[in-house]
Amino acid sequence: MQNKLYFPFSPLTPTVSVVPLVFVLSVTAIREAYEDFLRHRSDKEINNRLVEVLREGEWQKIFWKNIRVGDITKIYGKEFFPADIALLSTTEPKGMCYIDTCNLDGETNLKVRQALPETNELNSIEKLSKLNSSIACELPNNNINNFDGTLNLTQDEKLSLTKTQLLLRGCALKNTKSIIGIVVFTGKDTKLIRNSKEVPSKRSSVEIELNSRLITIFLFLSTIGIVGGLMSGLWQNKWEKKSWYLGGKYQSGVTSSPVYTGFTGFFSFIIVTNVMIPISLYVTLEIVKLIQSFFINWDKEMYHEETDTPAKARTSNLTEEIGIIDYIFSDKTGTLTCNIMEFMKCSVGGISYGEGITEVAIAAAKRNGKELKDTRKEGPAFQDRNFLQNLASHETSEYIQEFLIMMGICHTVLPEADEEDPDNLDKLVYQAASPDEGALANAARMLGYKFCDRTPGTVSISINNKKVTYELLNILEFNSTRKRMSIIVRDPEGNIILYCKGADNVIYERLNPKIYQQDNKIPDLTLEHLGEFATEGLRTLCFASRTIEEDQYLEWNKKFKKANTEIKDRKNKVMAVCEEIEVNLKLVGCSAIEDKLQDGVPDAIELLARAGIKLWVLTGDKQETAINIGFACSLLTNEMDLLVIEGDNEKQVYQSLNNLNDKAKSNNKKGIQNALIITGRCLTSALLAKNKLLFLEFGKRCVSVICCRVSPLQKAQVVDLVRENVKNSKCLAIGDGANDVSMIQAAHVGVGISGQEGLQAVMSSDYAIAQFRFLTRLLLVHGRWCYKRATLVILYSFYKNVAFSFMQILFGYFSGWSAQTLFPAIFMSIYNVFFTSLPILVIGVLDQDVSAKSELKHPQLYSGDNRNNQFSFKRFWVWIIEGVYHACVMFFIPTLFYKNDMLRSDGKDSGFWLFSILIYSCVVFVVNLKCAIETTFWTWVHHVTIWGSVAVWFIFVLIFSNSFFFSSDLYQIGNVLFKLPFFWLTLLFVVTLCLLPDILIKFYQRNYSPKDFQIIQEQERIEKKNPEGFEIEKKQSEKFSTKKNDQGNLLQSSSENLLHQEESNEEDHLLNQKNWEPISYKPTSTESSKYLGYAFNPDFGGSLRLLDAKRVASDFKEESGFFNVQNFKKYAVLNKEINLKTDTTESSEIDEI
Repeated sequence: MQNKLYFPFSPLTPTVSVVPLVFVLSVTAIREAYEDFLRHRSDKEINNRLVEVLREGEWQKIFWKNIRVGDITKIYGKEFFPADIALLSTTEPKGMCYIDTCNLDGETNLKVRQALPETNELNSIEKLSKLNSSIACELPNNNINNFDGTLNLTQDEKLSLTKTQLLLRGCALKNTKSIIGIVVFTGKDTKLIRNSKEVPSKRSSVEIELNSRLITIFLFLSTIGIVGGLMSGLWQNKWEKKSWYLGGKYQSGVTSSPVYTGFTGFFSFIIVTNVMIPISLYVTLEIVKLIQSFFINWDKEMYHEETDTPAKARTSNLTEEIGIIDYIFSDKTGTLTCNIMEFMKCSVGGISYGEGITEVAIAAAKRNGKELKDTRKEGPAFQDRNFLQNLASHETSEYIQEFLIMMGICHTVLPEADEEDPDNLDKLVYQAASPDEGALANAARMLGYKFCDRTPGTVSISINNKKVTYELLNILEFNSTRKRMSIIVRDPEGNIILYCKGADNVIYERLNPKIYQQDNKIPDLTLEHLGEFATEGLRTLCFASRTIEEDQYLEWNKKFKKANTEIKDRKNKVMAVCEEIEVNLKLVGCSAIEDKLQDGVPDAIELLARAGIKLWVLTGDKQETAINIGFACSLLTNEMDLLVIEGDNEKQVYQSLNNLNDKAKSNNKKGIQNALIITGRCLTSALLAKNKLLFLEFGKRCVSVICCRVSPLQKAQVVDLVRENVKNSKCLAIGDGANDVSMIQAAHVGVGISGQEGLQAVMSSDYAIAQFRFLTRLLLVHGRWCYKRATLVILYSFYKNVAFSFMQILFGYFSGWSAQTLFPAIFMSIYNVFFTSLPILVIGVLDQDVSAKSELKHPQLYSGDNRNNQFSFKRFWVWIIEGVYHACVMFFIPTLFYKNDMLRSDGKDSGFWLFSILIYSCVVFVVNLKCAIETTFWTWVHHVTIWGSVAVWFIFVLIFSNSFFFSSDLYQIGNVLFKLPFFWLTLLFVVTLCLLPDILIKFYQRNYSPKDFQIIQEQERIEKKNPEGFEIEKKQSEKFSTKKNDQGNLLQSSSENLLHQEESNEEDHLLNQKNWEPISYKPTSTESSKYLGYAFNPDFGGSLRLLDAKRVASDFKEESGFFNVQNFKKYAVLNKEINLKTDTTESSEIDEI
């Protein structure tokens, strides 16, 4: 046979060489082109929207893309803002307007913006045309919560512009007819675009490992090329003068040097075996991951009906990464809790009020052996008859009244009237920036102090149905640095009063020492109540006030206005001025708000812990609150030793870390679990270069870690610390608010919860869920399935390509190392497309080694068989070696049988191509049946794709060989080959010899050294086969879920091996249980004295255990090899005998050995 070389080194045609690569690149290019087209269409639609601007003395409509800085624009209700606009005037009274910011921060509640009184009259073309002013403002930035600018209305009049006057691009005007404003930022300078940074690129560890495996295969391929090139040169050196029968250059004696032949042979063998590198694998993986992400989106078990929120896979790149998570970093508020606040208790004038009992308090009492019950009647969370009585007549009534006034007006809540009954104050809807403010305003309304109206300069409250209006002088806004907010008002009597609410430590630092120098009773009692509230898991705020003299206020207000007109460093200058007035406060009281745990959080945390995943909670709450929430949600238990890091500086924190780390080591040796507690102040020192590795080592020794009073930056730093310093660890961060975004983006996988704080966390995440409890299904079910599927797809793809291409090097021995192809060129190009692609694609999408129910019932599966060894280097080479073995069998067996050629039915020789098609048929059969062996979950789709791929091969050969147009060399070869008994016998022999070792190894491993998931498969099989005798009652399952670890489930008590306990005392305890009931029992042989079977224990949640019995009376053996398990008394389990319960009172005696 003579082969035409289209390229100097290529034994293949250009089409065959290029088509697979072009196909892969085309699929990728088409996908990216389609995404680019959608983006272009969206951009074009947005840029060509119309907006009204004032030009040439009239309102003109122009495209968004033509708007310029300084344009005066008019926006109508329900329209979006085309740029960042400084508000001048509105059609609403008092210069107010409402905007929807959900496109920017995900928050669905409306925000209020207010024009300056000096500009609110600029509402006509005549007035606007006469406007001659300028705006000086900060440079473009991405801070959507701040804006520093100055409107120079006249030469001598400067007006401060803040975020209250800023309308951001992407927001929409609501409940307002129209507004007029000046454009300050356009295009890429707008805050929306400045915040539209690309989400950090995340790649799964499997994808990273895949690249290293590709490098390994390339080196393996290069080795094949070197061997082939070397042998090609040696062959020519030996046989070139004797090869006259080959014709051409050999006949004429003019040949190239052996060195050149070896050099070209190297590239020829690389080209002919290049299919060993699975180019199509990336396309297959993309499809598999995409469909897996669809299954996550469609999972009804992760659908939250109350909020109509399904799970959402926002990326398909990390589906397998969620199957190997080691650490979870979780926010508390809104993540573990509902973030739906209810005013429950308070302390006013040193007296505590509120009769309710929280979930945390009930859990705390249970830890101490006590039982608490909530005695409240149905109705509001806050119930205490003494409160209203003391309000009416008590020495603290003034404190209570002031406390209620502060709850009613010291906030930024916006009242929204009911359309049908606008005058009914009880039907007002409070639009609050935070759930806490909404809870306080609603509680004040319930107690008779109803917030009813807000204007730019006033705030009104209805007290006992009498409207009282306060002049609103200043609002000192809350931020994470100040940890408080204040308002300054003038009451109806003309007194100037400052009302301040904030964190306890911040308020106590600002109390008037003169008031409490002699009598410190109220602060001490309030502090005591604060501790009690924190112990019950309540969120607390302190309330304080002071009366300000007129002269003092006027002097301070000048400084405040000046600071607000500064462009540079305005925030810090305003904060400094606020510090001057927020002093010498009088403590009024404190509020305690309950944020209930989400449904299923304790069970979810317990499941994750049993799966071998460590949970670190990073919260802004106080230490006492966080600890008690930890106990309530099963993050902490009574058996744990709580180790609290303390210290005021780096040295003290280092010493505390050293001491507690030594204690943690000692506890681990004793079998005592550790829990680490640290506050944000200590965390700052712990994250310094000197301490951070020690802190990490300490954290690794702890089952649970709680970081309190942490900032958003510290959350991200903690995640980075673990991610960068714990080898092979995979981190997941979950949160619901904007303060969790940095943490979510820092982790390998980010999960956002669509809760009460908007969608910023969701928009920055990789996966979005509605409730924390859905995280267990996301990880333990979808994560584990996806990881096992993806690794199997990769390993199988390498295997089938090695098995196919390695035969080329074997064929080189019989073809003078000429790199002659063993198969027709077109057959090589379609091998991965038509005959072997669909079966593994279906497995990658649908395969399930165990059911979702069993995954959640036995969470140790997540860390048992699933972690680290599914895609290990060792396992990779096992598959490669198996591919080489199959290639050798598929090549040498037909070669041996074909040694002396084979006559066709018409007496003619078979020829090379018949031999080639015979081997190709063996490849198609073997690799598809290998896929069938690896399948653990059969559906009709599996049968169609596996057997259909084999059928497609035979149909293709018949069609191809009966068309002279395709190939004259293969004309009618299928008709001839498939009629030969030799073909079918060879095929049967090759398939058997290839796959029999696989079957035997799997049989031995499953019966004598079963893995965890195989035991559970056996349980599922028996349950399916005999549901009546195997069904576990729901009550027994629930009873099991509440048992302690020492009562254990054999399939749940160890994450290492479900068949054996690590501790001998635990094993003895399990073996001494009296209710193990064998359900199936099969001897290894009729003569053996050692048998294997399974035992079932209903008290352990339906667990199976492998039995090892020495002897069974032959009277109980059935013809099928299984004996009747109802009529026996004793067994030896793991070489120990235990008594078993049976339903019969009389039974034949079994001889004891």
